[in-house]
Amino acid sequence: MPPRQRRNNSRSAKSGPVSAAEIRAAALALFSERTFPVIGMRDIAEAVGLLPGSLYAHISSKEELLADIVTEGITNYLVELRPFLESQDPAPDRMRGAVKAHVKVLAKTLEQTRVAFHQWRFLGDGAREQVVELRKQYENVFLQIYRAGVAEGTFRKARSERIAVLAVIGMLTSASEWYSPEGRLGADEFGEALAEAAVDGLVATS
Repeated sequence: MPPRQRRNNSRSAKSGPVSAAEIRAAALALFSERTFPVIGMRDIAEAVGLLPGSLYAHISSKEELLADIVTEGITNYLVELRPFLESQDPAPDRMRGAVKAHVKVLAKTLEQTRVAFHQWRFLGDGAREQVVELRKQYENVFLQIYRAGVAEGTFRKARSERIAVLAVIGMLTSASEWYSPEGRLGADEFGEALAEAAVDGLVATS
């Protein structure tokens, strides 16, 4: 995959007030492009036209921004996935729906997804614990759908159900690194392709 082009996020000093949303958007763009460890408060301040010291009047640390971005990012997925956890449809249909729902969120929040699923480990212990719980809820959606499929005979019983489920999740979370809105496949086609791959890898064979 070709490297992402770095955008020029800086702007001249701003005379009017800077909103929390502007600061968060600037931090998200920087974290997505260059990763959390190499971004400093000075970089974020420069991106919104503030002096570095002035940024502390709005936020306490860059980790506060990362925690907010990651928490919201994973929650966005949970909102779309939970209906498939509660559905009574056959497991293959639920799995297809869950995968396509993931791609729907991915297409709308590509930068945030890259940060939420790949940079949460940079959080401190307190914030990381909250994110780990959200990640468990995310993984549980796919685990419960898989278990339902095994119970109804539509999915094969794998040697390790965790590995079977994590293989699907790994495909989905890595998709943020190679999905492109300008790619050959649109979001719907991309979702269909991933859903087909996920279900085909789980279905029971006669």
